[in-house]
Amino acid sequence: MSSQTIRRYLEANRRMMAEGKDMPIAISVAFLGAAIWGFDPRDPDDPLTLEDLADRLGFSPTTISQHLRYLGHGYREGTPGLGLVGTVRNSDNGRKKIFYLTPRGRGLVSQIEFILDGGS
Repeated sequence: MSSQTIRRYLEANRRMMAEGKDMPIAISVAFLGAAIWGFDPRDPDDPLTLEDLADRLGFSPTTISQHLRYLGHGYREGTPGLGLVGTVRNSDNGRKKIFYLTPRGRGLVSQIEFILDGGS
């Protein structure tokens, strides 16, 4: 791995942390998982649930739910979230939720990709 690759990785992490100054690494991982596997209305068949995401990332469903609230509408009562990820009830099973990137979240992913591709 070259120092340029590591530098890009560092810059991408800095950009992500600019969204939430004290964002723990586990929440960053949850955001990246949502970016990779989040619901895309262009491909609506068989969306992943929060439980599926938790399994893929090695978190408990409770933990991933908390992380997505932090990334979404708000972690706790009166504490606004980052507005990067949204959740909705799964139409096939109303007890489960699916997740997606908001326009703000998609914008952040584009910026991260730009940095990792060698932009600055």
